[in-house]
Amino acid sequence: MTNKVESKLRDEKDAKRNLCKPQDNEEYDYITIPPDGGYGWVVLIACFMINLIVDGFLYAFGAISETLRKHFDCHEWEVTLVSSLACGFYLLSAPIASALSNKYGCRKIGIIGSVIAALAVAASTRAPNIYIMWLLFGCIGGIGMGLVYLPSIIMVGYYFEEKRAIATGIVTAGTGIGSIIFGPMSRILFDIFGWKTGVLILSAILLCCVICCIFMRPLQPIQKRRVLPSSDFLYKEDVLYQGDTKDLPEYTSQPDIPTYIQQTTKVPETVEKTKMKAFWDIFLSMADFNILTDKKMLIICLANVCSMIGFYSPYLFIPKLAELERSIPKASAVFLLSIIGFSNTAGRFASGYITKIPYMSPLLVNNIGLIVAGIATLLVPLCQTHIHLIFYCIIWGGFIAFHVSLSLIIVCQTVGLERYSNALGLTLMFRGITALSAPPIMGAIRDATNSFDIAFIIGGISFIISALMYFYLMWIIRREEEQLNRTKKINNIQRTPASLDI
Repeated sequence: MTNKVESKLRDEKDAKRNLCKPQDNEEYDYITIPPDGGYGWVVLIACFMINLIVDGFLYAFGAISETLRKHFDCHEWEVTLVSSLACGFYLLSAPIASALSNKYGCRKIGIIGSVIAALAVAASTRAPNIYIMWLLFGCIGGIGMGLVYLPSIIMVGYYFEEKRAIATGIVTAGTGIGSIIFGPMSRILFDIFGWKTGVLILSAILLCCVICCIFMRPLQPIQKRRVLPSSDFLYKEDVLYQGDTKDLPEYTSQPDIPTYIQQTTKVPETVEKTKMKAFWDIFLSMADFNILTDKKMLIICLANVCSMIGFYSPYLFIPKLAELERSIPKASAVFLLSIIGFSNTAGRFASGYITKIPYMSPLLVNNIGLIVAGIATLLVPLCQTHIHLIFYCIIWGGFIAFHVSLSLIIVCQTVGLERYSNALGLTLMFRGITALSAPPIMGAIRDATNSFDIAFIIGGISFIISALMYFYLMWIIRREEEQLNRTKKINNIQRTPASLDI
């Protein structure tokens, strides 16, 4: 076993050494080899900070929404729609952000997105009513944040291959740490400076993403002898994959990393070559609905709709539930978001280790997380004290992290790497549509009942239904594997020559 590993490492070094020595009579492709370190760690820190700022900013909205509701004298659903529009457009912009990054580069698109988000949020302080707040903070701000977020994920995919899982874990931990910081910080800013100045300070922090994007230096391509038909662009099929690439069949079937990269660097051809080909190739590949003819992919999309129905309720409503319905002081209530952030960060790291345990597949761990998170959310109406809500935030934040961390890995394992970009685009699209609609509906229920209890009950049920859909997916996959094994056995028997009696 050791000799095989040493031989593979030797082959990889020889392959990298010979990449820049093309012979005159051979055709070559230009590919980028991830350094898995070096300047990549600088890029990693920059991407971590982007996740911390953008996701922390969005998830902290529940700490400040009550102030906005009172200022605009509006209903709960109306102020909730501000956040849901931002989260919805943040997710729905993924195909456009990916296509623009492929055409113009991650650095440029990230900087433009940072400026758009910061200016839109800052301009929202001048909104005369909640409707203009929807447009500026929600729609335009959400699109801007989407344009800066996705390039940060892409850059991790370009700079890390063997250490992809570790790098992605560090970057996505920024989401949890952002939740820890931004909730209390936003509340403090609002209390000291008022909501308008507070939002202006937050928009200035968003603008700091420009500095992070400056460090997104593109890798220089190098030459490697062609083993596949030529391709016009450097689009890596696994660039958005957040799991361990060493677990992919496409990785294990190749002799070295450069060959694996070459095999997975391609895009579908368009009918005509145009200036916007790099844009349209990626956009169309991520927005192709034909993949929904695959029953397994349809189940995944519907399961994500169900999980997203209840996903934003704790972030938006837990501080209000604690303050308005459980008589917990405002200063203590806002720290419930930080507790969610702490447990969510721990859960994201733990999920990677748990899936290495025998029989604990990503799909099974995801389902366990959804079931526990669903049951805990169903019990929120019974949480009458501060301690009860603290326990809920710890449990929900930790177990929902399994779903957040593993759901996209499940997509790749289900449809394969070649169709992953398409499946990811549609998954995020279904999530975005749900993020647009579910939180305002939950807010309207609160307006009608004067309580958040029903909203949490619905959220708990939606998590459990999502888990049941994923269990159905497990059954389908297991049945297909058994059928495939039976077919292989039959084929092997047919190939074996009949024994002759002597």
